[in-house]
Amino acid sequence: MTRSRWTRALALLFAFGLAAAACGGDDTGFAPAIVEDAATDDAGADAAPADADEPADADAAEPAAVEEEDDEPADLGQVVVAEGANCAADLPPLEPGTFAPSGDFVYAISLPANSLNPHDDQTPATFAYYGWIYEGLVRQNADGSVVPWLARCWETNDSGTEVTFYLHEGITFHDGAPFNADAVVANVEFVKTAGPPQVIPPVAGQLGIVDTVEALDEHTVKFNLKGPGEILLLSGLIRNSGLMVSPASLGDAAASPMGTGPYAWSESSPDLTQIDLAANADYWQPGLVGLETARLVVAIDQIARVDAFNAGQYDASVVLLNDLDLLITGDVTSNFTVRIGFVVADWTGQQIPQLANREVRCAMAQALNRQGIQARLNAPGSENNQFATGPSDYAWIDDLDVPDFDIEAAKARFEATGEEGFTFTNGHLPAGFWPVLSSAWGTALAELGITMQNEALDPPSGGEMFARLARGQHPVQIIPFNEPNALMSLVARTGEAGFNPSKVSPDGVVELVAAARGKNFADGEADVTAAWKIMLEECIFIVNNTLTTVVAYQDGVEGVHHTQGIPIHFWPHGVTKS
Repeated sequence: MTRSRWTRALALLFAFGLAAAACGGDDTGFAPAIVEDAATDDAGADAAPADADEPADADAAEPAAVEEEDDEPADLGQVVVAEGANCAADLPPLEPGTFAPSGDFVYAISLPANSLNPHDDQTPATFAYYGWIYEGLVRQNADGSVVPWLARCWETNDSGTEVTFYLHEGITFHDGAPFNADAVVANVEFVKTAGPPQVIPPVAGQLGIVDTVEALDEHTVKFNLKGPGEILLLSGLIRNSGLMVSPASLGDAAASPMGTGPYAWSESSPDLTQIDLAANADYWQPGLVGLETARLVVAIDQIARVDAFNAGQYDASVVLLNDLDLLITGDVTSNFTVRIGFVVADWTGQQIPQLANREVRCAMAQALNRQGIQARLNAPGSENNQFATGPSDYAWIDDLDVPDFDIEAAKARFEATGEEGFTFTNGHLPAGFWPVLSSAWGTALAELGITMQNEALDPPSGGEMFARLARGQHPVQIIPFNEPNALMSLVARTGEAGFNPSKVSPDGVVELVAAARGKNFADGEADVTAAWKIMLEECIFIVNNTLTTVVAYQDGVEGVHHTQGIPIHFWPHGVTKS
């Protein structure tokens, strides 16, 4: 007999996810791959951060200055599998509502889409585009919860090796094709086997836990996993690999973007700086289609974007948290995204022998003035030294022994090692907080006799950032931790994973991660916490702060709720304009 798993999960960020606030200009970026098996360095070339889309949403991360909505978002990391997941429960009947769209809507976004093919881009921020057109079996809600969507519920067998989804009936793609179990199988097999350029390695990696998928009947589909791995499957399905494309468009989704979403693609500019969408009259929940048309426009310049919003040209717009005082109209919704910090990629000392000494690494960590840097960035309160952001979060470490900032103690600690000073390079994105944070830490490290040579990435993209991490180009590098949850961040960055260039981890980490992968969220929390504690206390992961991103919306617009963990994204379902 199958059983459903009620589990406390881990947060996205993502956002894209998830997913953004952090790079500059027209940069695009992809979240790191969710690596199920050992990955090659090449996988990193297609991966980049959730936050690589906006220069200064990243400049602030504490939503205290933002007027809160009625439904305050849960703490980052506090994700709960919704009751609707439980097929044994009495599921309420679907109330589709009445199709009555009204008004034309314009949303100003801070980065361009890579394409409208959800499988050749893993940028959580570009869910701001995909979420209007495509949907998945499950999705991440505004409060961070994982809920059924195209699937009405799912069940997992006792061993955790089979997950069965029961689909809603009567759903069609924009081209009229039925959404059913065969369509799910076609999508999953395509993602797993098509390869570049249609499916980039990080997206395929999201389904690495899947062995086979089979249609049991028209509206029931079973995922057979390589081992216990409900947590890995759900973490992939809430991202790009789970977005369902009409089978006829698989392989051609960039030119023919056909999903099941509430809005269908009409036309777009060649550079995708303007995308026009129209209400889907055949949507399976017609009451959630609140707009007649939607136009998604790219507006890179933040000040010009705010000015245009104030002038009423945009119904919704991405806004930098520290520019909220420029708004003279409307309201805002904010949510957490990702953690930003440094990775000591060369912790085994292959390039710089001194980095193999834990006391050297921890002296460097002790020289990082998190509070001072975030105050300088006008983001007080956003400083953080671990993946979780508070005691109520998943995998919060109560007894974390990570040195707080103390430059004199850091100097004494480094001197006590007897090691000589050294020089290393750090590659950072060129705008927003990235150069500020890198420069500030470099200045502090100079007090220890360590020279940190900071250089802007060329090309200035998140893809370049993660490509360098994957090949270990920088012994120490500023980087976002932006996988969907704390376990997936460990999976992607330890052992043989693509974002661990040393290919080794401290004693016990690989075993803890392997143990957690085979459990549900709740049962695996102790293992995840213990593994993070090792990586942080070994001063290999040096987390600095948590980001928040903001979306402003005009008076008369209702239903905009920033999705937790997915930068600059809100689900358009139920958004209305009067």
